[in-house]
Amino acid sequence: MKNSVNLPFNMAEKWQIRHVIPIVIYLIVQLVPATFPSFLSKSQIPSVLGWWLAIGFTVAVIVSFYCLRPDWQKWKAEGNQTDTMDTLKWIGIGIVLLYVSLISVNLVDAWLSGGIENIAKSQNTDQIMQAIQVIPILQVMVVLLGPIMEEFLFRHIMFGNLSTKLNFIFSFVLSGVIFGLIHGDNKFLIYVAMSFVFSLVFVKTRRIIAPIAIHVFNNGIVVLALYATT
Repeated sequence: MKNSVNLPFNMAEKWQIRHVIPIVIYLIVQLVPATFPSFLSKSQIPSVLGWWLAIGFTVAVIVSFYCLRPDWQKWKAEGNQTDTMDTLKWIGIGIVLLYVSLISVNLVDAWLSGGIENIAKSQNTDQIMQAIQVIPILQVMVVLLGPIMEEFLFRHIMFGNLSTKLNFIFSFVLSGVIFGLIHGDNKFLIYVAMSFVFSLVFVKTRRIIAPIAIHVFNNGIVVLALYATT
């Protein structure tokens, strides 16, 4: 199965409401914690936040799965999805491309910064590691639930719908820029590079599990590496 990168993701019926629901749930899960200081003490916030995010993202993933499943069934019926072996092949290609991209971006960063020793650390990664040390259950969100939800939102919903109006490059650029901005990190290009790989693998396989697998693998490696260096 060879899918063109410009083959649009035609969605199943009632996609508008089905795609809005995951976005609304995601926003609720992300924004509600901002209200915690108004009715919780400082000592209570870490544990409540940890459980809120763990339960919230679990609910978000489950509901999103059922909301998006009709689209996956449609793509399968149309014969656009790759088989198991091709999917695994693209996951492997994606992992290689991901790290080639990340190394390339970091080399450019080192050149612009005047040396590897001058490269700034990722603010987002540091904040995540600090949060995990305070709230260990967040590991599940960072390594598993977060990547799944982000791929549902940014690849299936955002990139997928953009592909019905724009070609691959414009769809990737727009969704990739938003993906980078939403992380609020000083490593913006890293997230854009990741978005490119995730989008490419998704468009070639038409299976959301493929970019999810690469995303989970990457986040797991990052968490393990951070533990190894602390």
